[in-house]
Amino acid sequence: MSVITQRGNLAEIVVAELSSRIDSGVYLPGQKIPSSAQLCQDFGVSRTVIREALTSLRVAGRVTSRQGDGVYVTERDSKTVNFEISRIEDIRSAMEILELRLGVEMQSVALAASRRTPEALADIARAYDYLDNLESDDAEVEARADFEFHLAIARATRNPHFPQFLQAVFSEISFDLVMKHRQSARTYRTYLRKINKEHAAIFAAITQGDPRAAKNALAAHLEESLNRYRAMLDEPLITEVAD
Repeated sequence: MSVITQRGNLAEIVVAELSSRIDSGVYLPGQKIPSSAQLCQDFGVSRTVIREALTSLRVAGRVTSRQGDGVYVTERDSKTVNFEISRIEDIRSAMEILELRLGVEMQSVALAASRRTPEALADIARAYDYLDNLESDDAEVEARADFEFHLAIARATRNPHFPQFLQAVFSEISFDLVMKHRQSARTYRTYLRKINKEHAAIFAAITQGDPRAAKNALAAHLEESLNRYRAMLDEPLITEVAD
């Protein structure tokens, strides 16, 4: 039994939990999920909340209804959204992924600032502290720790599609992060202090519930790399994307 005690939109919390169960294999593709009555009891919420959550999952293509027979997890091969990115191995493709990431994460930090919970803030704090105290000369380890901070923010949106998107393109994001950490080898400590200061500004804005400040801090964090790539390719630099 997983009675909900978190604050926030109950339907969104149920969506996140059911999505997690589907992703982890608790409910397998093609499998019937528990009845609405059972889910009401499981989560300790009303039928209206469960109905809203299941509707969201149907729209997202995660589940499908069979009239008179209940709700089933969508088969993998009939998933409505299939996001695939070719392997990236050069500056241009890294820049293109960073452009996409900037657009997604601008909304992510704004929603995180609006919807944060004590649990979500603790999750972000753990990721921040781990990166801040990390002592490693392995660029891939550093890149993973950096990614986990952004992933914790995505989870704080309480919209499961944000962390799912970041996880789906992790290898592509990691390519950019590893390049940045490797390029900083000669000034390693200075570089880490810089990005941790930027991460701290993002976290502070989310903690304060300030979506505008969160977007500005995120833009400042990612735009420098994006402009560096653009300069390498002799393309116009961006100035400001935040409100």
